[in-house]
Amino acid sequence: DGAAIAAFAGMFACVLGQVGFRYFLGDPLVWSDELARYLFVWASFLGWIIAARRRSHLSIDTVMLRLAPRGQAALRVVGALAGVAFAVVLVVYGWRITQRNLDVETTTLFFPMGVVYAIVPLAALLSHATESVATCSAACPSEIHAWGVPWMSSCSTWLWYGGMGVLRSGP
Repeated sequence: DGAAIAAFAGMFACVLGQVGFRYFLGDPLVWSDELARYLFVWASFLGWIIAARRRSHLSIDTVMLRLAPRGQAALRVVGALAGVAFAVVLVVYGWRITQRNLDVETTTLFFPMGVVYAIVPLAALLSHATESVATCSAACPSEIHAWGVPWMSSCSTWLWYGGMGVLRSGP
């Protein structure tokens, strides 16, 4: 949360500084607009990670509420698999675009564009990891606390049986 707050605060300070320098001092900052733009990108992706950890992304549960517990579990598995596929695509292509832009300098700042793009694969990895832990924590909290690790086999069992408390214990 701290990194997202810092990115947003930095973006806000850049925009505020730009307004102050442009309108009150008559001498605009050359670099603040570009930095604010990049901080906005980073704040957005960091917000995605936070929302994944808190499980606070928007969802439409009209279909989910009309399904039986087993159907709800199946739909959760489909959603989780779609999330994994999306994360893999973002990691692969985000990594490629980051590498391609490591030697491209920003227009007015002192770092390469690869730094700006690096948040894409990083956010995909972290959001998927935090969402997986949050899902397994909600699905099988006793095992999370007992073992300290989200065991996917147990969580998959929990999802398959629709959360009826049928869990394997242990790894």
